Amino acid sequence: MAVFPRVALTVDAPNGHGPLARAMRRVFMSYPLQGLAGAALIAASGALFLAVRLLYVYKGATYKCAVEGPYLEDPQFQTQLVSGSFSAWPLARECTYVTDSVIETTRGTADTWLLTGFTYAPALLGFMLLVIAIVRTVRSSRSRHPNH
Repeated sequence: MAVFPRVALTVDAPNGHGPLARAMRRVFMSYPLQGLAGAALIAASGALFLAVRLLYVYKGATYKCAVEGPYLEDPQFQTQLVSGSFSAWPLARECTYVTDSVIETTRGTADTWLLTGFTYAPALLGFMLLVIAIVRTVRSSRSRHPNH
């Protein structure tokens, strides 16, 4: 009868301390991967910001205000659209109207803050990952070379 070395038949130990879990932890906790993930999240957030901006001001912000709004909620007087622009906080189209002698501005719709969160949250997470990767890299290089 042949004697075989003890080999785990499962891919990983049930308590999360097996060889696969250690290898995955090593890969995902590596500084370059964290920095790369951070940079990718920042780039994705920037691309989404540019896409939203293009969507809100394509053919001109004033034109989009006239066609799609947002409009004043309760105009009591005759209103006239003066201008439209893009607002970065919150992400929305901003429309300025004149009602008699009063200038009123309205910005966005009900989903404005949701879109703002979906756009800026990945950038914030990516920035945090990038900072953590840089700090950990500097600390580990100092611990390896204490004289420098």
